[in-house]
Amino acid sequence: MATDLYYSSEFQKLSFGDKGLRIIDNGSTSLVGENFCAIQAVEFTTLSADCNSDDGDTSITSLSIGSGATIYGNFDNVSITTGKVIAYLR
Repeated sequence: MATDLYYSSEFQKLSFGDKGLRIIDNGSTSLVGENFCAIQAVEFTTLSADCNSDDGDTSITSLSIGSGATIYGNFDNVSITTGKVIAYLR
């Protein structure tokens, strides 16, 4: 479910986690139907995800990100091979 970002108040809610978050760790996958706007690694993490975008890559496979790093986009089906992330709901 995409969020209408035409209004700055919606963007600010997403930016500060007002839509909620999901902690996903080693060997886990996000819940079906949930979309995320940002994924922050709590520790060194390897992940895969689908990217809902008209341009650019449509999926991420076995991406390694360091502790504290954050990636932004429109993600779903987030799967963690190693590590732990905080995934911010869209």
